[in-house]
Amino acid sequence: MGATAKIKDGKAMTGNSLTEFGKYTIVNSSSPMVYNDQVLETYELTYENITNPIRIGVLCEDDKKCTTFIVRTDEFEIEYACRNHVFGVKKMEPRFQELPKEEMDLKLDRVAYYSQRVICQNKKSQDDLLGLIACYFPDLVKDEYQASF
Repeated sequence: MGATAKIKDGKAMTGNSLTEFGKYTIVNSSSPMVYNDQVLETYELTYENITNPIRIGVLCEDDKKCTTFIVRTDEFEIEYACRNHVFGVKKMEPRFQELPKEEMDLKLDRVAYYSQRVICQNKKSQDDLLGLIACYFPDLVKDEYQASF
């Protein structure tokens, strides 16, 4: 799961997701996400075996000492958060939601979701967390919906 390059100066971060999605590449996105009139640091995550890129918006909230990663495709959205050095998945908060909650509940693999509630419990760099998302995200989507990616 190690990254071969850090995402700085336009470089890509690459690795193997160890899932059916295959190898991944993360680069800075040319079309950033916007939340509450704030332009978020946004990345594009692509996998060798899926067609559409996945966008990841990063929101750092100092008052909560939390970093939120909004992970979104046209078909699926989920949130990862790092709070007090605990990093894991959570359902999309209503404030970020763009897709119907009922649709997301249908596509979400519940076993994977609950196993990803706590992915790690020590401080990691943002690049490390993006790499973890690239490796864990594919498991969240039920197999029968992965073909639409």
